Amino acid sequence: MPEVFQPFASFGLQHRMPMRFEADVFECEVEGEIPEALKNGAYYRTGGDRLYPTLEEDIILNGDGMFSMFRFEDGHVSYRSRYVRTERMKAEMEARRRLYGKYRNKYTDDESVGNLPNRDNTGNTYAFAHHGELYALREDSRPYRLDPQTLETLDIGEFGDLKSSALTAHPKIDPKTGEWWSYGVFAGGEPTTDASIHVFDRGGKLIREQWFHTPYPGLCHDWGVTREHIVLPIMPLVADEKRLREGGDYYQYDPDLPSKWGVMPRDGDPATDMRWFDIPGIVMGHVMNAYSEGDTVVIDTPCSPGNCFSFFKDKNGNQPTMPETITQITRITFDLSQPDAEAVTLEPLNGALGDMPKIDDRFAMEKYHTGYFALRDFPQMGIGQIDWDTGEIKVHELEGAASQEPVFVPRAPDAPEGDGYVLVAVDRMAEKRMDLLILDGNDVSRPPVATIKLPFPQPMCFHGCWVPA
Repeated sequence: MPEVFQPFASFGLQHRMPMRFEADVFECEVEGEIPEALKNGAYYRTGGDRLYPTLEEDIILNGDGMFSMFRFEDGHVSYRSRYVRTERMKAEMEARRRLYGKYRNKYTDDESVGNLPNRDNTGNTYAFAHHGELYALREDSRPYRLDPQTLETLDIGEFGDLKSSALTAHPKIDPKTGEWWSYGVFAGGEPTTDASIHVFDRGGKLIREQWFHTPYPGLCHDWGVTREHIVLPIMPLVADEKRLREGGDYYQYDPDLPSKWGVMPRDGDPATDMRWFDIPGIVMGHVMNAYSEGDTVVIDTPCSPGNCFSFFKDKNGNQPTMPETITQITRITFDLSQPDAEAVTLEPLNGALGDMPKIDDRFAMEKYHTGYFALRDFPQMGIGQIDWDTGEIKVHELEGAASQEPVFVPRAPDAPEGDGYVLVAVDRMAEKRMDLLILDGNDVSRPPVATIKLPFPQPMCFHGCWVPA
């Protein structure tokens, strides 16, 4: 008998049902006028959804990749969404049932399933473009390549002599060199302390790979790269092979462990030059930006006082309370001229509750002034804009709705920082549909420049990018 669909656990202690919905909308309804900077190009996004039923108590990170695009053509906008047709999905489609079990736990798979090399590669985390290619990234795997016009899944990307089995779902593109900076924890494919930093040039050629060990086998979802330094955070959500063999979760939160922050010179060797700092009592998932000023390294990141990855229980079997999951954008400063115990300063930004931080990517890796984020200070929901010089926060208020990740597009290649537009998908829960807002990057509190309407909802996407035509 076919399995029934179970709700899966999402962030903020929420539960969602899969949508199982690929869509095409030719000529979307548009209110307002599409700006000249967005007349031609595509906004790509990806998130997790399940084609076949999940196990009970499954989590959003285990969803099949649902890749989507808003294509802009001479001021007209069309929409398309397609599953990332991974080896895993194709096997399930052939069997016409679920074959794969819990998130990153091969020991929970159907007994008919062999040891699929790309078992965990669902392509559900970051729609990423580099050297003319479009990828569906996932932090534990090598990404799938997609056709940027049709969203057809092509193949798993080729990455030269790369040894790491993992490419982070949060790469950093150097705006000056065009290099793709990446890393992988559990780089050998198993939950160990093996890790790798790797760099590809602007043409996609591997030019650097260095292996090292992290302090413990913890979660590392995002990182910071500056012009002079690398910052690699390891969170106290710990993976354990024994627990996996017993059918348990991939990660388990250990509140007794401090988060570990590795800082090293950008041109150094992580095996010998990484300096590890302890920051107890916080968990982070994403990075807004990072920069260096002499011996001082700054990283801006939403931090929670407990486990913001709320679908993973702690080592005592408890889920976090809601206050423990709330993230606040925090400036963390490492003064490398000081001893470890005196080197770290944390400065939470008042009013900056939320996540999914983004910047004007032309100013990545250096001192910057403007940041954007999804504001989640319930009941106040919206899109926030930070002026780091003054600490001022401007807010585009949302009523009965919630924003996903904002993405910035400059008005022109040489426009001042923040002079451009913010693309942000907004879930209209009561109306059961989604809008794509185009906001003024200089002041998101203003009414939308344009609103692109979809007549239906879409699954939550995690991360995406704008690609000009």
